[in-house]
Amino acid sequence: MALLKKPDGRFAVVCAAGGMGKTTLAAALAEYARRDGYAVFWIRWRGPETLSDDFVQTAVGCGLPHSAVSAAQSGSDNLPDAVWRQLARTKKWLLVVDNADEAEQFSPEGERVADYRGWIRPYGRGLFVVTSRDTASATWGPAAELIRLEPLRAAAGGRVLLDSAPDGGTPVEAEALASRLGGLPLALQAAGRYMTGSTSRHRDFAAYQSALEEELTALVGADDPRSADPNVARSTVRRTWEVSLDQLDREGVPLARPLLRQLALFAEAPVPLAVITPELLTTAVRRPVGQAALDQALAGLERYGLLGVPAEQPHVPGTGPRAGGSVTLHPLVREITALTLTTDEPDRLHDYEQATVNALRGEVTTLRTVGMAGWTAARLLAPHVPLLLNHPGLVPSEDACAALNTLADVLGDAGSYALQLSLRQAVLDHRVELLGDHHPDTFTARNHFANSLHCLGGYERSEGIHRQNLADRMRVLGADHPDTLTSRNNVAYVLQLRGQYAEAATLHAQVLADRTRLLGVDHLLTLASRDNLAKSFDQLGDHTAAATLHTQNIVECTRVLGPDHPLTLTSRDNLAVTVNHRGDPTRAAELHRAVLADRTRILGPDHPHTLTSGNNLADALHRLGKHADAAELLEQTLAGRVRVLGADHPDSLNTRSQLALCRSETGRRQQR
Repeated sequence: MALLKKPDGRFAVVCAAGGMGKTTLAAALAEYARRDGYAVFWIRWRGPETLSDDFVQTAVGCGLPHSAVSAAQSGSDNLPDAVWRQLARTKKWLLVVDNADEAEQFSPEGERVADYRGWIRPYGRGLFVVTSRDTASATWGPAAELIRLEPLRAAAGGRVLLDSAPDGGTPVEAEALASRLGGLPLALQAAGRYMTGSTSRHRDFAAYQSALEEELTALVGADDPRSADPNVARSTVRRTWEVSLDQLDREGVPLARPLLRQLALFAEAPVPLAVITPELLTTAVRRPVGQAALDQALAGLERYGLLGVPAEQPHVPGTGPRAGGSVTLHPLVREITALTLTTDEPDRLHDYEQATVNALRGEVTTLRTVGMAGWTAARLLAPHVPLLLNHPGLVPSEDACAALNTLADVLGDAGSYALQLSLRQAVLDHRVELLGDHHPDTFTARNHFANSLHCLGGYERSEGIHRQNLADRMRVLGADHPDTLTSRNNVAYVLQLRGQYAEAATLHAQVLADRTRLLGVDHLLTLASRDNLAKSFDQLGDHTAAATLHTQNIVECTRVLGPDHPLTLTSRDNLAVTVNHRGDPTRAAELHRAVLADRTRILGPDHPHTLTSGNNLADALHRLGKHADAAELLEQTLAGRVRVLGADHPDSLNTRSQLALCRSETGRRQQR
C-alpha cells in the first residue's frame, strides 16, 4: 500500500512457495486500489503468446492511442517501449501480473529481467506488482521490492479457519489446527472448505486435526483428476509444489525433484548441509551426482521457496562452509512430498530410505572423530538420527542404537544435555521394547538416561533410577562387574549433587578401591573415581586430604590422558575450589583463571564446564573482596547458564544467588 501511494521508480514482487497466498494478497491490494479510484489491471500468466496483448490492453486502458499501438506493431516503434512510455505518463494505476514464475519469458531473448528492457520495468507512475514463486532478488533486479510471504502464525491462521468454518470450534482449537497445518494458507482454505461441506465426516477443528494423523491423504493430500492443468495444480495442496518442480525441470534442474523428496524423509527439523552430499542423491537416484549439480538443485529449491535457509547460519572455525549450515522444509511441504514419493514412486522408496540411513550413519561416524569442530553439526543432526531405529531392514538394531549413543556422547561433550537426553530416551525405549527391563543392554541405556537427567538438574529422579539400576546390576551381573561399579559411582555422584556428602564419600571410596583392583590405577574410570573421592573430602571439610588427592590425580591424568583432557581440566578446577575453601583465594583465583582460559580454548565459552569455571573464579574474587569484579563475571556466567541450561537449572539458580550476594556486598561497601 505504501508503494501504491509512492512507487518512486520501484515495483513489487510478492513471492513465496506455492500455497502461501500470493494471489490473495495481490487481489486484496487490487480491491483497495479500486475503491481508492485507481485504474486496476490484472494479467494472469498464460504463456508468452498472450503477453503483449495483455500489456497493450493495460496501456490502452491508461490512454495509449490505438494509432501508437498500430505503429509499434508495424515495426515503427518498440512495443514494450511504447507501453511503458504511456504507463510513465499516467498516474493512479495498479497492474498485477499473477503467477509470473517463468521470469525469463518477460524479457527479450538472451536478456535478464533485471536489465528492464522487456515487459517488466520500474518506470511507471503507478504500481506494477508481480506474484511469483521465484524468490531470488537477482532475478528481479535492484528496483524490485521483494515481499516474501511466510506461513501465517497460529493466531492469524486460526482466524482464517474461523472465518471459513465459524461453527468449527473455539479459537484455541482453530489455532491448534492452524499450527498443525503449518500456517499454510492453501491448506487452511482446504480445511475450512472440507469442514463446511455437506458430506464431511469431520466437521470441527479438533476432529479434523485428530483425523489428520490417519487420513492426511484424504483431507489435505487428495489429488485432483484435473491436476495436469497447472492452474488446477496451483490450487491443490497435493500438487501445488509440483508446479515449481516442473518449472525447475524445464530450467534444466532435474535433480530438484528427487532432492526435495529425499529431504522429506528426514525429521521435521532443519536438515544439516553436512548430510546433503552427492553420495546422498547418488544412492537415491541410482546414478552419479556431482557437487555442482547438487548445489544447483539446492539453489533452485531455495529460489522457488521450497527450501528455507535459517537467517543465522553459524560458522564453526576450522571447518568447511557447510559444517554448521542447514536447510528447512515447511512441515506440510515435507509431509505431502513424502506422501507423493510413496504414491508416485513406490518402487524407489527403498533407495531413498537407504540414502537417508547411509547419510545419517556416515555423519555420526565423522562427528565422533572431529571433536569441538563437529558440535554444531551434532546439534543439527540430533533430531534426525532416531530415524535409524525405524528401519530395521536397512540397519541392524544394535548398529542403530550404537549410532544414537555415539551422537549422544558427542552432545554430552558439547554440553547439549537436552538433546543428549532425547537420544538416550529413544535408545532406552527401544531397548525396553525389544529386550525387556532386565537385559544388560537395557541397564546401560537406563544408566545413560539417568546421567543425562542429572546434567539437566533432575537429581532426585536420576538418583532413583541409578539406585534401581545398581540393584538390578548387582543381581544380574554381580558386585565386581564394571557396569555395577559404574552404577555405584553414579549413585554416589548424584548424592554429592544432592548434598549427602558422607554417604557419597563412602560409596566413592568403595568404587575407587574396586576399580583400582579390577581395572588398574591408570584406567580412565579409576582416575575419575579418585577425583570424585577427593571432591567428597572437600565437601566434608577435609580440605587438606582433598588437595593432596586432587594434586596426585592431576599428575596422573596429565600423564595418562594429557593436559587438555576434560578429566584433567576437571581435576584442576576441583583443586582450585579446594584451595579456595582452604582459605587461599588468591592462589585459587590464579588456578581458576588458568582453567577458565583452557576450557574456553578447548570447549568454547558457552560449554557448561567453562561456565562452571567462570562461576568458581567469581567465588574466589568475592572472597578476595573484589565484589564488583565478581558480580560482572557472575552476570556473564548467569546469562550463559540460562541460555545453555535454562533459568531453573540448579547451576543457574546457584549463580543467581551468588550474584545477589555480590551485589549486596558491593552496595554495603559503597555506603561506607
